[in-house]
Amino acid sequence: MKFGRVPAPPSMVAAVGLLVLVISASLWTHYEGLNASAWRQHTVDVRIELARFETAVMDMSRSVSGYAVSGLESWVLSYRRASADADERLWQLRALTVDNPVQQQRLDQLAPSLERLMQSLSATVEIGARDGLEAARQRVAAGPNPSRSALVETLVRALDAEELRLLNLREARADRNASLAMAIILVGSLPVLVLLAWSGIALQRSIVQLRQASDTAQVQAEHLHELNEALWQAVSDREAAPAVPSVAQPLDDPARLAALRHTGLLDSSPEESLDRFTRLAARTLQAPICLLSVVDDKRQFFKSAVGLHEPWASARETDLLLSFCQHVVVSGAAVAVDDAALDPVARDNQAVRVLGVAAYLGVPLATPEGHVLGALCAIDHQPRRWSEQDRLVLERIAQSVLAGIAVRMQLGKLERRVEARTAQVRMLTDAIEHSINAFHIADAELRFTYVNEAYCRMWGYATPLEIVGTSALEHGTDSRQMRHLYAELRSQGSCWLEYTARRKDGSTFEVLMHAHVARNEAGEGVYAVSAIDITERKRAEQAMRTSEERLRLALEAARMGAYEYEPATGKAQRTGGLYSSLGLPLQGYDAQYLQRVHPHDRKVLLATRGAVTPHEPAYVVEYRFQAPDGAWVWLDDHGMASFSEDGTLLRQFGTNRDITARREADVALHSALAEKEVLVQEIHHRVKNNLQVISSLLQLQRRQLREPALQEVFSEAESRVRAMALVHERLYQQHHLSRLDFGDYLHGLVEQLVRATGSRATVRPELDLQPLLLPVNTAIPLGLIASELITNALKYAYQGRTSGVLRVELRAADAGQLSLLVADDGPGLPANFDPKATTSLGMRLVLMLSRQLGAQVSFGGESGTRCCIKAPVDRSLPSEVVPSL
Repeated sequence: MKFGRVPAPPSMVAAVGLLVLVISASLWTHYEGLNASAWRQHTVDVRIELARFETAVMDMSRSVSGYAVSGLESWVLSYRRASADADERLWQLRALTVDNPVQQQRLDQLAPSLERLMQSLSATVEIGARDGLEAARQRVAAGPNPSRSALVETLVRALDAEELRLLNLREARADRNASLAMAIILVGSLPVLVLLAWSGIALQRSIVQLRQASDTAQVQAEHLHELNEALWQAVSDREAAPAVPSVAQPLDDPARLAALRHTGLLDSSPEESLDRFTRLAARTLQAPICLLSVVDDKRQFFKSAVGLHEPWASARETDLLLSFCQHVVVSGAAVAVDDAALDPVARDNQAVRVLGVAAYLGVPLATPEGHVLGALCAIDHQPRRWSEQDRLVLERIAQSVLAGIAVRMQLGKLERRVEARTAQVRMLTDAIEHSINAFHIADAELRFTYVNEAYCRMWGYATPLEIVGTSALEHGTDSRQMRHLYAELRSQGSCWLEYTARRKDGSTFEVLMHAHVARNEAGEGVYAVSAIDITERKRAEQAMRTSEERLRLALEAARMGAYEYEPATGKAQRTGGLYSSLGLPLQGYDAQYLQRVHPHDRKVLLATRGAVTPHEPAYVVEYRFQAPDGAWVWLDDHGMASFSEDGTLLRQFGTNRDITARREADVALHSALAEKEVLVQEIHHRVKNNLQVISSLLQLQRRQLREPALQEVFSEAESRVRAMALVHERLYQQHHLSRLDFGDYLHGLVEQLVRATGSRATVRPELDLQPLLLPVNTAIPLGLIASELITNALKYAYQGRTSGVLRVELRAADAGQLSLLVADDGPGLPANFDPKATTSLGMRLVLMLSRQLGAQVSFGGESGTRCCIKAPVDRSLPSEVVPSL
């Protein structure tokens, strides 16, 4: 099914017109820049020729003077070369200034002066040859040559000044034109974008309008094509641009091939805009064949051809065996062949035989980057001498061709941009039509002219037809509020508003609306409005406010505060009555807070905050804070850090609590504990002293006895008392008073008993004592057991011996148990030894104390006596049988 075309909206036509104006201004600026560059090059060429002409005139005078002085023939030859060069320079100046009548008039004045000067100088040379050098010197000294040279120099400087004046005028005109074009581009671009955006919205009102927009875009594309044709015509009628510098490049150079592909000339259809240039070149040079060819690494393609016979005219390409233009591309310069049959490079080319090429003139087509795309060439079937003027004419036409190619590429880009912009407008319209946000347009009388599907769904209508034409005031619960909205919109141009809307069934909901004033195709003001349903957001906000109020009340009741801190800005927000009591604002900067933290605690707080990581974001710290009355209060800070995905710290939030009372209670408790420890230490010290007194009394009594058996009884009692005293001595020397490092205790006990029995010289103790902390009610009986076993070994195991080993081991056994081993290398126990049947007081003490501890006692050993005690430790104190540090 085909749809009829609809006229483009006025805004689209205006946008295209402005776009054409902007493009024309841009192309005009580009052309003026090229033209100014051409005139700069022309001025440089003229001034170079003037300098060369002036140098030739000076060389003529200097050569004649040198001849008159020296008489050398080399000066005569130098004079003749300078004379010929001056004539050649004068001819070149005439050719360069052919379009300037003023300069031609000055050259007409210069020519007779030059002729008279040359005649005078020639006469001087002849006199020197005929009458002698002295006569020539006299003529040089008396002749009018200096004044004539000065006249020539004056005319040359006048020519140079005129060229500079013309260049300044053209530069000023080019600057004015560029400024004007830039102003047009800047002023025209914004309306173009606005008009295109509005036109896109207007074109997308319905599916039918979408199709009409597509037809309109096609019409605009045809208009742009017509504009392209007009621009080609305008460019072809303008003055030629300056030659583009080119460099020698191989045919397969990647950059050159990329530039060639970028132009899109290869395998493209003939274009009248380029055919005009080939026809112009053929007419101007009176050449039967003129070609505009582009050359890649395998062939040459004829983009435009005049006079080419079949089948090449239809094929429009040849391979490189039939190409003269490849030499232009490779050299990067013009190639002139007057007679192909005599040219050493061209005579073997198959184009001489196949295409009938007898004479060839080609100039390069080079981009501003110096990449040679191909050549513009003229071909003759007869040998022909190509003049310099022919080359210049062909180069000027080639520059016009390059300008045409540039315009062609720019217009191609423009067409693609227009297509892309049209696609964007179409996509924007589709996005609006199918958006989940409501959108509508209302006219100046506040009546709907367009609504999308989301608006119908949100307000409970089935189709847009139910809404279009109705008043926008009916869709709100408060018509006065709606009128105020549109009045504010007219005055400000745009606004945001939250209001309560009414659905078709009468139910209400909350809406956030953004509206702005726009213009339709007729230039009338309309209102474009987008809206979203924020009912759930409003409920969530209310719930959040209720939650925040509950949190605030809870914090007030607990005398706590909650904070949130952003490290990037240094700002902090606080909630809770704690901060009010501390004289802190609820919103402020963290630096103000830190200034009131105790100087000794500030570094700790900062270090604790700075140590957080994404893996350990929580922190707890206590510090002192100065209250408004100057007193220091203790605050408890429980915080948590929040990080971004890349590990950047975003914010820190947490709670503060006044723990001053708790800290004061802790101080009092620590003080009481310290007093208790001092008291317990004093008790242990007094017990130890009392046991020492008892030991000393036993020792005094033992020394008064004469019977060895009684002395031995008193000595054993003395050892037992010392063992108990050593327990209390170790206890009050330690920091902890309820537990005893039993390994350290055994070490001291062994040394004490070995020293007391006088066995230091004969007994070598081997101690393997693991540091174990034991409660006092375990350490005292176990110490007495160890004392009895060690005393028994020292008493019986080493009699009649000069040396022996006493081994004592202490280590943790299974969970909740320890192992105590006392062994000697003495004679050992009898074979039928029964500890329960013995009458020894020491052994009875060992068994009795073992039963008291619930310990297991075992005796054995093949060489010596070995006694192992495995005692459980009170399970109500599981942490007291641990390795001591």
